[in-house]
Amino acid sequence: MNNTIKQLDEHVLGNIVRAQITRECEGGESYVFETASEAGITPYMSEGEEKIHRVKNQILGSIRTEDIVLGYDIKLVNNTFSPELLALVDGGVVTKDEADNFVKYEAPEAGVALERENLTVTLYAQEVDCDGGALGYYKFSFLHAKGKPVEYSLKDGEFYIPEMTLRSRAKRGERPVTVELLDELPALS
Repeated sequence: MNNTIKQLDEHVLGNIVRAQITRECEGGESYVFETASEAGITPYMSEGEEKIHRVKNQILGSIRTEDIVLGYDIKLVNNTFSPELLALVDGGVVTKDEADNFVKYEAPEAGVALERENLTVTLYAQEVDCDGGALGYYKFSFLHAKGKPVEYSLKDGEFYIPEMTLRSRAKRGERPVTVELLDELPALS
């Protein structure tokens, strides 16, 4: 049997150069931030099963079902306090004054179920050359993400660094993640 040997198409990616969260509602706004330092992407799946038919010291057969990916859990580490981002992920409300300056953030009401809105999470990573220059950008998109309460801590002598978890779940027939190659980052408007 002759197998074909193919060279893999390999790319060196580094840094999160931009993150974007977009409301999926009609006319939904996009919120862009360039202060994300880490994104942990974990598949959420229905795990398959394996049933082995064993009689004494002999395997007579097995029945297997495959794992099925339903979406991804995204743990995003940001390095600044952004009231709007906190409200999107955490589900609370931001109050601003007449000059559009931040006044306060209020978390969702305790003890009450919250219908969180669908968001699209987009992460941009940079393909880097040997000299550290950008060769291109990779856009990772996760549909129908819903935020969870945000984790953060405040310590003397330390910076505030929130960790946000979003659960992306694809609808039937949709791809749970897409990765696109871009020559340059999309312009901000």
